[in-house]
Amino acid sequence: MPRSVEESCAALLRAGVDAHAWLCSDDRVMTSPVPARFERRGVPTEVSHANTWADPRGVIRLTRALRRLGKGAVLHTHGDRALLWGSVAARLTGARHVHTLHGWIDNDLLDRRRNDRVRKLLAAVDAVVAVHPSVHASGIHIPNTLDPRRFARDTGDPETLRRHWGLSPGDRVYLFLGRLSEEKGADRLALIQSRLQSSSAAARLFVAGSGPLLPGVDAMTDVRFLGERSDPAAVLAAADAVVMPSRREGLPMTALEAAAVGVPCVGFPAGGLADSGLAVTTPDGNVTALVDTAVALVREPGLRAEALRQSRNALEGEYGPSEHARRLVAVYEGPPDA
Repeated sequence: MPRSVEESCAALLRAGVDAHAWLCSDDRVMTSPVPARFERRGVPTEVSHANTWADPRGVIRLTRALRRLGKGAVLHTHGDRALLWGSVAARLTGARHVHTLHGWIDNDLLDRRRNDRVRKLLAAVDAVVAVHPSVHASGIHIPNTLDPRRFARDTGDPETLRRHWGLSPGDRVYLFLGRLSEEKGADRLALIQSRLQSSSAAARLFVAGSGPLLPGVDAMTDVRFLGERSDPAAVLAAADAVVMPSRREGLPMTALEAAAVGVPCVGFPAGGLADSGLAVTTPDGNVTALVDTAVALVREPGLRAEALRQSRNALEGEYGPSEHARRLVAVYEGPPDA
């Protein structure tokens, strides 16, 4: 989520909007690289710390920051905690409150108490934005964005990174990059690895990320676990294909990022993966079809070129920064009941 917010703020700045970032971290000790990324994009950034979900001091700091922006400020929140704090700060300051949903609140299999809490808070905001209709059917749908040229600057030298990983020229890297969780399909990685090994002697499965399923993934044999990475552009550029076995998705940044560096994605038709043009999709839950398609995208130049053409066109069109900023500004300037 921080990267999607970073891209959104940068897109707004380029469109002439005075965008500021107010970030909250749970960690008072370790220095996060996130604020520095925002500042490198020219986004004025303020960082606060709070170790509890409902922290009155955090709400007070957010309210003060909002008041400093003056009359007419719009508060745009992301995430459950920001929604809670923002609802209070917006009421205290009279600011228009817009909230973006990246996750799912309409799925009965998820935490019902969390869903009920979020629904009640959403009822009080001025506008609800969802990154895909599957996330919130009745919201305003504005997908994530990415500046592909800027992102691609950080790819470095892919061949150097592949040599650092101990790969030979004939090895082929199939990459999972994302949260290690059930909704992202991380529990399917062992089956994906098994199928890859039977499909191609040159196939190597690399996994980057963190999350609740990390212990099981870290213990997998014949899988290169990279941990959580702060250099997604470099890791993606060193891969031959990206696998996304997700059960649920909004509009994943990984698919946008892969398109930016010219690496094809293959996934199940979850959320924005189904209709974005950013990934080649296979029948839902069919790991054999997913792996076979990923291998074909590496082996067959024509198939690969067509997949990359489609993803690049999508990235430069609907998911481009200019279109993203235009749609957000329309929400910011809309009536209170938008």
